[in-house]
Amino acid sequence: MTPSLSQRKLLLSLCMIAASFSAAQAFEPPVFPLNDAQLKALEEYAVAKTEKAFAVGPEGQFSAQVGFTSSTIAAREALKACDEGVSDTTKRCILIDLNGERLSNAMQMVQLLQVDPGLFEKPMKIPDLVLDVDAWRAREGYREKAEHKAFAISLKGPWARSWEGASADEAEKEALDSCNRNEAAQKAPCFILMRGTANVPVEELQANPDLSVGGQKAK
Repeated sequence: MTPSLSQRKLLLSLCMIAASFSAAQAFEPPVFPLNDAQLKALEEYAVAKTEKAFAVGPEGQFSAQVGFTSSTIAAREALKACDEGVSDTTKRCILIDLNGERLSNAMQMVQLLQVDPGLFEKPMKIPDLVLDVDAWRAREGYREKAEHKAFAISLKGPWARSWEGASADEAEKEALDSCNRNEAAQKAPCFILMRGTANVPVEELQANPDLSVGGQKAK
């Protein structure tokens, strides 16, 4: 039986949807080709968890940054590391993947056209701080603890909490000292995320070039 016009239209629509889905699932290279080393690094990066970013450059350079609590900072660090030693502005790196999602060609081209390396040396706001399951669970349990208390965390993931201190300042110091004893915190010093029962407002958090976090106002 010959399909009707409406049936043919439906079949065509389904084929187009299937084609688009297949294209979205396939690997699409960035706006310039990747070499074998970059492709291998991208494969290893693909299995990493937490907030992550992958940057590449046209001269074969690349940087995979994983294990962060903020995709914004992971992206900054990937570009910063990838561009280390690059003096020719036409050879600078671009971000091609953020948290396992390929950036569109349009976004890649925007990066190529608008690169301001001076931003790497300035504080950057952290609007997208993400806690892993352990940190989130610890923060929820922290809410039930007695005063005085504080919750500290690092941009590389370590966290610590303190409660029943003699004062709010003592609780903050204990939380920071405990958090900074973690190996990962040696690269990204811990900062206070909660004072007492209140979160530090996200607009007060700014990541410095050395991965410390400043801009937090006193109580």
